[in-house]
Amino acid sequence: MGRPNIKSWGLLALVISPIIVTFSGWQLAKAQSTPELLISVEFPGGPKRESSGSTRGGGHRGNGCTTVPSNLTALMPGDNAGTTIASNPKFFVYVPESEAKSAEFEITDKSGKNVYSTNLDISDTSGIVKLTLPKDVSLKTNKEYTWIFQVICDPLDYSVNKFVEGTIKKVEISSELENSLKNATPLEQAEIYAKARIWNETIATLAELRNSNPTAWEQLLTSVGLKEIASEPFAPCCQVEEE
Repeated sequence: MGRPNIKSWGLLALVISPIIVTFSGWQLAKAQSTPELLISVEFPGGPKRESSGSTRGGGHRGNGCTTVPSNLTALMPGDNAGTTIASNPKFFVYVPESEAKSAEFEITDKSGKNVYSTNLDISDTSGIVKLTLPKDVSLKTNKEYTWIFQVICDPLDYSVNKFVEGTIKKVEISSELENSLKNATPLEQAEIYAKARIWNETIATLAELRNSNPTAWEQLLTSVGLKEIASEPFAPCCQVEEE
């Protein structure tokens, strides 16, 4: 059998190439008509938690609390350090089912001065709790604060409470970032915040979009080692935001 004719191969290529171009064009058109396919909301860099079935970053004082599992978790990067551009940002904490009836949320400044604190009724609570600082609480730009969320197991002995804690720093928004956010969709804004490493606005934006875009919510939490709680529901209790 003789060698294939070069001209024949050329004709075959001409026949196939439009199919390839057409297919690629179809993929691009689909992505353009569905912009979320082009968006990746992963939080870059930073430490991640190790996946574990027994703990998700929770902690305890003293001998711990027998009625609360150890997987009380702050929805934050692995070092529990976050940034925000808001004066009264939102915080998210996963609270596992327990017999505890109350919890306390507190923010202090570098000197240990109390900036905000509130007691929460967590009776029959299980899920992700959203906490928003009231409008009369205002974090100062370029200042770092410590926050703590603790489940009260014994109001007479705080040493046995389960708790998670972290830091939050309000940063100044750059004119470039502000301009890029102006005409962006909420999902695009979440991606912009994530790339700028502004955690609190990233997760708060995706929390609002969770019902319409659960994939982005799961993608964000997975990127910081919290895939195990990505499917947990939001708790209907404990909203501390003002009317």
